[in-house]
Amino acid sequence: MIILVILSIGICCFFAFLYFQQKNALKRLLIDIEAKKVSETNLLLTSKTQNTEVEKVINAFNLLFEELRETKVTSRQEQETLKLALHNITHDIRTPLTVASGYTQQLLRKKTNEQEILEKIQDNIRTVSGRVDILLEYQNLLEQSIKPIFQTVNLTELVKQELLQYYDALQEKDFDVDIDLEQAYMITNDIDLLKRIMQNIFGNVLKHGRDCLQVRVSETQERVRVEVVNRERQPIKNLEKLTTRFYSENMSKTEDSSGLGLYIARELAELTGGYLIIQEKEDLFMVILDWPHA
Repeated sequence: MIILVILSIGICCFFAFLYFQQKNALKRLLIDIEAKKVSETNLLLTSKTQNTEVEKVINAFNLLFEELRETKVTSRQEQETLKLALHNITHDIRTPLTVASGYTQQLLRKKTNEQEILEKIQDNIRTVSGRVDILLEYQNLLEQSIKPIFQTVNLTELVKQELLQYYDALQEKDFDVDIDLEQAYMITNDIDLLKRIMQNIFGNVLKHGRDCLQVRVSETQERVRVEVVNRERQPIKNLEKLTTRFYSENMSKTEDSSGLGLYIARELAELTGGYLIIQEKEDLFMVILDWPHA
């Protein structure tokens, strides 16, 4: 009887040992899997256990990680190829556009009988040139080659000056412009990038807005906020997608959109330590920009 008890205890201890061995092996495997996900190392997962089922699981994970690694390598190669192609194409297009624009301007100065046709050609050249500039800026963002040069900036004055650049175009389209740009608010930022952000936003207003434009710079706690509000030409279907690259609802029937304007503005805002959010209330579209105080 005693022998049976001792034998039973021995068998129990043996199975308990196997259980805890397998449990520790699985814990170790989970730790190795998490480490491999972070480090992307090429080392294979292994285990000291001799359990056949555990070995099958390890082999399956090794195969999965290898497939993921190959997919990532292929994806990176394709991205680099795309970046290079985009870089070459935009530069190749820009040179003939510049030449064509120069010839068109010369013909326009001669006051020929085909003045109206030449003006249309010049307008289309400007449109294509603008698209190329946007693609070049997008390319710079992809390559992370944009490096902000920070200095103290009067944000209110900068917004005012950029808005003035669009004043004539806004008047031509019968915009009622309401501004609150009296108080000077200082931030530490990159002047050129801030100008580009405001140009993209005001350009978006001209393309997709109508009737009214409100521009306001204000202070919220330790941050400075820019609010640009305009009435929509058409209801927005997917508000959350408007800052996604290459997304456009083609809201304007007279102007094509690259689908990059708000995306670039958001990326540049974040690059300079701020953020950009968009909101909609009834038929009003709002862009909010926010940066820390100087």
